[in-house]
Amino acid sequence: MKHFDPSVSDEMRQYRNSHINQRWGQLYQLSKEAGETAIKFLFAVNAGGAVAILAYLGSQTSVDETGIATIKVSLVLFFLGIVFIGCYKAYGVHYFEGLFDKYKSLVDEYYAQNIGWIELINSDKANVSKSWVPYILGYASFLCFISGCIVGAWGLYF
Repeated sequence: MKHFDPSVSDEMRQYRNSHINQRWGQLYQLSKEAGETAIKFLFAVNAGGAVAILAYLGSQTSVDETGIATIKVSLVLFFLGIVFIGCYKAYGVHYFEGLFDKYKSLVDEYYAQNIGWIELINSDKANVSKSWVPYILGYASFLCFISGCIVGAWGLYF
């Protein structure tokens, strides 16, 4: 049965709406938690990699030129991983701040009776876009970590 089918009672519609809202909230929280955990992980492993490289360099009395070059490249990769995470966080702040500002303006327009409810909802939906920027920055950070590990291991053992 469809939502606005005449045979569906108002109580059933309210129950379904409640279920939909609960499920959306649950999925939003899971998505948000997974994203935050991934970002914390990427920051920690890139920072840890950089600290490990710096500690290694500090403990060495002499390192050959090839070894030092690969260690420096590894350090740069870990640093870039941290920079990508910083950019990810900055992008998120500005994106959500922009959504809030746009929504606030729409609500002001609605209460001023310049736009109707449907226009408010449709305009808000139009403002939310699927951006690839967070994915690119997150995966770039992960790639920097993996590359930093490989280059660092190469410099140490080969």
